Amino acid sequence: MRTLKRLTTLGVVGMLTAGCGGNIVKGVGAPFSETWQNDQGKSIAALEERLRAAKAPAATPVAVGVNETELVGIALPSGTRWTHRGTADTVPIVAGDVVVASNAGALFALDAKSGRELWSVPIENRKLRGAGDDGNVTVAVVAGENPGKSRFVAVTRAGDVLRSLDSSVDLGFPAVKAGIAFIPWSDQYVSAIDLRSGDEVARLLMREIVTQARNFNGELWFGEKGLVRFDDKIRLATTNQGTHVALPTRELPGKPLWLGSGNQLWPVSSSARLKIRLSAQPIGGDGAAHLTNHAYLASYFRVVLGLSEQDGGVHFVKSLAGDALGMSAALHGFAICDASGKVSLASEKGGDAGSADLGARLTACAVDVSALSLEQTQPPPALAEQIGQALADLTPDMAVAQKLLVDELTKQDDPLVTKILIDLTSSAKIPPDLRGAARKLIATRRSGKQYMLAALERHYDYVSDVLLPPPLGPLADALAAMNEVSATPLLARHLNDPANEMADVERAAVALGKLATPAEYEDLRTFFALYRATADEPSLVNAVVAIGSALLRIGGAPGKTVVERAAQDPLTQVDVKRGLSALLTQESEAPAAPKSTNVAQTAQHP
Repeated sequence: MRTLKRLTTLGVVGMLTAGCGGNIVKGVGAPFSETWQNDQGKSIAALEERLRAAKAPAATPVAVGVNETELVGIALPSGTRWTHRGTADTVPIVAGDVVVASNAGALFALDAKSGRELWSVPIENRKLRGAGDDGNVTVAVVAGENPGKSRFVAVTRAGDVLRSLDSSVDLGFPAVKAGIAFIPWSDQYVSAIDLRSGDEVARLLMREIVTQARNFNGELWFGEKGLVRFDDKIRLATTNQGTHVALPTRELPGKPLWLGSGNQLWPVSSSARLKIRLSAQPIGGDGAAHLTNHAYLASYFRVVLGLSEQDGGVHFVKSLAGDALGMSAALHGFAICDASGKVSLASEKGGDAGSADLGARLTACAVDVSALSLEQTQPPPALAEQIGQALADLTPDMAVAQKLLVDELTKQDDPLVTKILIDLTSSAKIPPDLRGAARKLIATRRSGKQYMLAALERHYDYVSDVLLPPPLGPLADALAAMNEVSATPLLARHLNDPANEMADVERAAVALGKLATPAEYEDLRTFFALYRATADEPSLVNAVVAIGSALLRIGGAPGKTVVERAAQDPLTQVDVKRGLSALLTQESEAPAAPKSTNVAQTAQHP
């Protein structure tokens, strides 16, 4: 293990403390000095011009998992797997061609391709907060659990500590390019420090929160909720006119963050914070900045959504074998690392682009494919099918995600949506209020007739493990609105099924009042005879009267006689009798309809 060298032995100032008075090094001022005067972006613009030809190296495509005993890594899209004995206390960071991590008071770097340890330096009781690499030097910010007392370190490939700066203010996630470190601090500044001289050679003042300096595929970006590109417009960032990119605002389960605050640690733990995240990669160019794939990812435990950068609309949905622990956007496509150790690769449209396996269960994972273009090997199924699969995989405690997916499902113009909603009403994984919402949505459907009819074929049958009847009422409403006469035999048979809730029976009876044909006469007459005298609740009363209306319409003279006798019988329930009398009055006042032949003409009276 290399020990932390006193930088005074290297002929430079070794330790600087934020808030020191005066400019004790040459350049813009002392690193993190509060005496700095706003230069309207001149120094940072001059630095950008000087470094423009240099390119920060892109990250090696790799996934690195953490468990209790080791780090495991694999080159992506499909490469050699490696292990490093010893774990990490915060989520590792892929920076250029190294993986940076901390554990038990040491900061260390591994070769991203092989897992070979490159160096290790002591950091006392601090932990890794953020890191960057320019191909020659790795920079990192380490900190304790409490705010303040951050330390910035720069380490060569040989393990020599080139620069170490202590600060009493929080230092954010750093980046480095061509020997110049970019360190956010105080939520509004980025100090650019020459690692050889120790000078702060430029400073950026931003008008939005900046705690992150990030390298995305060789481009530097600064910010937190939104990012500003380090390009020829950087001097305008002081007035909010730089090259800017941000994710659209939309409500998502768990309120996930994109980068989050660069002033905080991301400890390895079972916390939900690692499993509810956003992932995106900004990209610049001659035009306005945007996101690669024109999309970003949102994770919520075992479900990952691909969302539009324009409005946050759902492009695709992925169900995982374990909780999502790490995600990365590629130039084309995405990568997702989950707790089972699987790394799922997806195309920009959400299709299958391969996978890799870290071979162990994980408590944390870092993945970076920002330099890759992933090719689709299998197109994704229809979005409705993806959502249906995710809903089937979610557990009952995922109600917030289930609600979002159901909301998205109903936006799809696909008959399959009807089947998925029907399945939800009988799923034990779905909480009761969401099953109720699915029932309401079924009633509004006007497509998926085949799934509605198939559901009505199902009846409660304990022996056959059919433990719930279909959503009879909503199906009846939808089929009546669709004038679907083919449903009438199925609806009629459900009238006399005691497993159905009476409110559903009422809705089926109303639908039959509109749709029934002479072929259903006997089923309707049986129901009418069974319940006209025993209707003991409003739903059943309404159902009996609705069936009476159907008997008048389809039963001809025999049907009318059935209703008339029931209306006169003192045993008929009083509210039913009142409703039937109203029906007969309406019929007598209506213009006579042409006679029609129907199968009920020869029916026997009850």
